[in-house]
Amino acid sequence: MKKTFKLSLVCASIFALTACGSDDTDTTHLEEQIQTLEAQNDKLTKEKASVQSESDQYRNQAAELTATNNQLQEKAVGYISNFQEQCAEVGITFDYENPNPENPYINNGKTPELLMARSYSIVNSMPNQPNNHEGRDNSTCTNCHSEQVPDKHFGENCTSCHNFAEPEPTDPVTPTEPGAPGNPTHPADGNWDGLTGASAPSTFYYNTDGASFVNAEYLNTRLGKQNTFYEWKESSDGTSDVKSACGLANREHITTMFPNDGKPYELAEYKNFKGAATFITQRKENGESIASAATFGPGMHKGEDGEFYVTMLIGKNNTCKNLVNNSKGEIHYYEFDTRSNVKLGSPELGARNAGARIQVSTDYAQSQLNSFDWSTPVYGANGEAFDPTAVDWNTVGACSLTLKVEVIYPLG
Repeated sequence: MKKTFKLSLVCASIFALTACGSDDTDTTHLEEQIQTLEAQNDKLTKEKASVQSESDQYRNQAAELTATNNQLQEKAVGYISNFQEQCAEVGITFDYENPNPENPYINNGKTPELLMARSYSIVNSMPNQPNNHEGRDNSTCTNCHSEQVPDKHFGENCTSCHNFAEPEPTDPVTPTEPGAPGNPTHPADGNWDGLTGASAPSTFYYNTDGASFVNAEYLNTRLGKQNTFYEWKESSDGTSDVKSACGLANREHITTMFPNDGKPYELAEYKNFKGAATFITQRKENGESIASAATFGPGMHKGEDGEFYVTMLIGKNNTCKNLVNNSKGEIHYYEFDTRSNVKLGSPELGARNAGARIQVSTDYAQSQLNSFDWSTPVYGANGEAFDPTAVDWNTVGACSLTLKVEVIYPLG
């Protein structure tokens, strides 16, 4: 019994050992899966490397395109030479309009022909009230409105902001034209022989070319009148942003580029006389005649009597005393354009030398001598003429003079 049991244990042990050491599991399928996965992994690795290489190539191309675009942008900005082009760069377009239309050659800075004001603009046909925005507000209609002046229309792009009907046709208005500058009025026959020594009107140096304003109506549009200009002026109330500057009132009247240096600027207006008026008068000192010349900014107008008058308010000086004491004087009105390379001017720029010589007489009924406060009348008031010989100049501080135009003759 015991031997049989021992033998059974031995057999069982041998069986157990042989069973544990045998390899009867089939792993072929798993090995094939591993090989397949490894092959797929290698393929994905190669594809990834290819995609990465392609991505790097695209990235390099994008960087090159960006650099090229920046260069082109810098180059494009370099071509910007006026305010209108600056504004177009930020998406706001409008045309330049000369603030002095009667002087087509006077402007603010560079003015290419394409920026000259057009005779008719769609702005002329805009509705009176800017309230028909089709659901848009002023801030989104930047081509038509500005945030600074939302109730005013700018440029020619208002159709994208407004819906409006075509304007009703109207009869053209014929403007009142002044006389031709070379058509004489004082005297009408242009006989200035005793004044100039010339033999006939046609021989006067400037008159035949219209550079001498011997027509009173035309001279009235020049003497004492001003040209309007605009400039960028540094101001704490201004703007430092180009786009905001492009929406300022009167933006269409300047071509000078916005400084864009980070400082705030405003669009400031200033005026200058179209020409210089030099008054030539005479006085006597110790029996000798002494000439006096002084430049002022007088006015000129046509009176109710149809005569033309030159007026000015000046302090008590030799010009005032001489005009009062001698009852006459001469004005040399002169306009000079330094840009014209032709002595008598060109169609593009006008006359380089222009103006007139004017003989005037003192109108004592319309003139007035004031006290030192420049307003209290001392001599002459209420249309009553005063006696120049009775004037005590120690009581006079200022002169409000009215001078009647007697003769207008050409420059010499």
